Amino acid sequence: MATAPMIVNLETPGEDLARKTVFVKLHLGLLGNSRKVSSAQVEVDADKNLIRVSKTLLDSPELQAIRKLDGDLRRYLYDMCLPFEAGIHLLPIGLIETVDARLHEFEANREDLVEVFFAAYPRLCEEAAGRLRTLYNPLDYPPVAEVRSEFTCSWQYISYGVPHQLREVSERMFLDERDKAAQRMSEAYTEVRQVLREAMVELVAHLRDRLTDQPDGTPQRLHETTVQKLREFLNTFDFRNVTNDQELKEQVEQARALLTGTTTDAIRNTTDLRSRVREGMAEIADRMETMVSDRVGRKFRFEA
Repeated sequence: MATAPMIVNLETPGEDLARKTVFVKLHLGLLGNSRKVSSAQVEVDADKNLIRVSKTLLDSPELQAIRKLDGDLRRYLYDMCLPFEAGIHLLPIGLIETVDARLHEFEANREDLVEVFFAAYPRLCEEAAGRLRTLYNPLDYPPVAEVRSEFTCSWQYISYGVPHQLREVSERMFLDERDKAAQRMSEAYTEVRQVLREAMVELVAHLRDRLTDQPDGTPQRLHETTVQKLREFLNTFDFRNVTNDQELKEQVEQARALLTGTTTDAIRNTTDLRSRVREGMAEIADRMETMVSDRVGRKFRFEA
């Protein structure tokens, strides 16, 4: 569920990145599914002060399905947003409606999965009692009404800046924090530009490599995801190009031209097209290598 936007104004309107992005703060609550086991309950031929044991409360595919969906949501935000600090998603303004619609979709799917879990909860508790035996503790299994409060899903959009209330406390503190905010956004500006360049060169080079024949002349397998990930990057680039990187935009346009009107099957099975796309991607990758400096460590997930 989306909460009301929190607006904190940045006192440096010339900071282009701050105007073009917002933070997305995501919170996903999930039932804890493990408890520590007292070392007194464990028989081992070792110093029990050095032993740490935990038990799984519920062997639940239903709970695992919720956890998997949460992972899918986090990966989606990671791919759509731009780098900032750990746990903070920097979202381009132009993608807010798209991302918000997907968040609501995730929320609805999650609610359905939570209800499936609750339907199975009584049975799962009974099964746990039989399987844990002496380690079973009924206090680990509260009633459904109490468990329900553990499952939460909310997000909030926050614009970057310095709270005006701070100025009422101390002008010096306000100015110091404003300078820090401007410096952090300046650093983020550089990092965003570098990450987008790095992502582009990785995606292009990966496609080039998959289109390069093996030493015996046999074509390598080309997965749909290899092309699809590049298409997704190209499709969202104009929104994510919040630093107005014209050099990168030129390479994006050339990659778009190579893929426009094509399908993965056509690239895979048409010799001339396969060769043309490979050569074009190789040229782009070569040019991009000169544009990428220090590797920032944010990697895309590939399938061979």
